[in-house]
Amino acid sequence: MKIRALHKGALNINSGGPAMSVYLTIKGLRKLNVDAQVIMYEIKGDDQLIANDIPIHFSPSPVETKFCFSLKYKKTLKNAGDFDIYHAHGVWQWPTYAITSYAKKNNKPYIITPRGMLYPQDMRKSTIIKNTSLKLGMNNILQNANCIHVTCNDEMNYYRALGFSNPVAIIPNPIEIKEFCETKNDTTFRLGYLGRLHPRKNVEGLIYAYADLEKKASNTELVIIGGGSKEYEYFLKSEVKRLQLRNVHFTGFLAGTEKDKKLASLSVLAMPSEFENLGNVILEGLVRKIPCIATKGSPWQELHTHKCGWWIDYNQQALTNALNEAYATSNTQLMDMGNNGFELIKQSYSIESIATKMKALYEWILFNKTKPNFVYE
Repeated sequence: MKIRALHKGALNINSGGPAMSVYLTIKGLRKLNVDAQVIMYEIKGDDQLIANDIPIHFSPSPVETKFCFSLKYKKTLKNAGDFDIYHAHGVWQWPTYAITSYAKKNNKPYIITPRGMLYPQDMRKSTIIKNTSLKLGMNNILQNANCIHVTCNDEMNYYRALGFSNPVAIIPNPIEIKEFCETKNDTTFRLGYLGRLHPRKNVEGLIYAYADLEKKASNTELVIIGGGSKEYEYFLKSEVKRLQLRNVHFTGFLAGTEKDKKLASLSVLAMPSEFENLGNVILEGLVRKIPCIATKGSPWQELHTHKCGWWIDYNQQALTNALNEAYATSNTQLMDMGNNGFELIKQSYSIESIATKMKALYEWILFNKTKPNFVYE
């Protein structure tokens, strides 16, 4: 029997890694004969879709932007047709309420992927939205989910610490594995950041670490790839100017061959965030054979155990030390680390392997098949 699954998510480029992981998961499921589709709000402004090669149900834009409330969303849900299972990505905003209540009303199972929104660090922010959500019954919505999908052990532990006892599935985000034609063709040591520009990402920490390096070595660059908060971007550029840094470049959002070419020029890719439930940027780096730096606010111990990067404490000194160590690493060693990372990605993070797990999760919920070994009750 063919499974029909409707995902509540977003496929717009400004949504960053979560949007890409939703897209790739749906793409993988469809290759496995699961009729996976997505429901999302219309794209506004200068934003754009990651891709349009999967079925998308567009709902009119919400009447307000914080809680993303729109009564028309439920009408779009109804018009989308009948599905066997409903899958909400994200916790606090209106569409999660809409799709889970719709599933419950129609006696259909639902899954919630929190996307890191239940981490302690995230729970302390935007408290008005979250308190409103809790008053509307989010605790019950989470507890009554047929399964909660998280991307790592830490995220499951944080969920359990909140008192929830329903099943949890640990399935990481996928990455498309392919051969990239572009290769590094110069001797400049180039540090890169890729992702959304938002204060939580601690991009300024990377700038401060690079400032220390630039004092010692002239043949270096820092490339910041991505868009997001205009205020935060202005702050970052002001810091670059204040520190009189010569070789820091902001590219804005890049895609396709532009993105591939710029990433191929990097020696090391860094994710200096305070916390990440996974961090797609590391997947983006390792699949391109680029050694990576990630903080212990993310679940990337594999950077250390598989010898493909640096997994460091979340503080400025640790980030500065890691960057200096990366600079002191020979090109041959960096190449070996990149190859190690690529092998790790092939083994554990391919679209096919992640989609296979997601399909098995759906079959367990829908047809009472054997419980997968990545589901914890």
